[in-house]
Amino acid sequence: MKRSVARASPASRSPLPTALPRPRKLGLVRCLLLLAMSAAAAHAASPIALDIAVQSIGLPQPPHLVGDILILSFKPDQPARYVGVRFENESWKILHPCALNEKGVFVLDYPVPEGVREVRYRIVEDGLWTTDPSNPSVDVDASGVAFSVYTLESEPVRSIVNPKPDPDGGVTFVFSGSPGRRVALVGDFNNWDPFMDLLDETAPGTYSITLRVPPGQHWYCFFSDGRRILDRHNAQTGVTPDGDTVSYFVSAP
Repeated sequence: MKRSVARASPASRSPLPTALPRPRKLGLVRCLLLLAMSAAAAHAASPIALDIAVQSIGLPQPPHLVGDILILSFKPDQPARYVGVRFENESWKILHPCALNEKGVFVLDYPVPEGVREVRYRIVEDGLWTTDPSNPSVDVDASGVAFSVYTLESEPVRSIVNPKPDPDGGVTFVFSGSPGRRVALVGDFNNWDPFMDLLDETAPGTYSITLRVPPGQHWYCFFSDGRRILDRHNAQTGVTPDGDTVSYFVSAP
């Protein structure tokens, strides 16, 4: 079970070093590490697999999953200035713009929300709503409006992305490792205390904690086996005044 812990504002904590860690770009070694971990996560969408899926589409295809990402493709009969997609699970309110790949096909990579097993959607071409011509599965609502339907056969394996904001205002961190460990979260929001925020082992080798942190930039890492461990599920890193590499994120207001 996830624990949710509130955090005091920065003014009530011990002062941080005057030279805060600075964000830095993703290095080559870090990229290779992240890609290797993505490939190791069974059937989770890796950046390389997702890019290949988007760029290799030469003709519109039926919707399909790459990990937990739904790939939709559309090629209008006439040149179009704009193509997007709206979804019923978002009450049709959000228009997701499609990207035009090198082969002239509009493609959308849509992360399927957790708990959604049937995706209902409509394509919007230059302001005109229509069903997906590449998807034979079509349904009609009470008003007689048709929409396309894609049904997931099972819940997809989710890619771990840290940290993950929760709807109730918390931020969830997940650590993957060997089972039976003592893992703590340390950062500027708890004065780097390795005893304050211990993660719960929610599954063998999977640890999690949910915190409430003040808005703004934050630097952190995990602590286990007597050492600090970089968050392998977060590509954003920074460097402390002592030259140590730590993970970095921005908490929304």
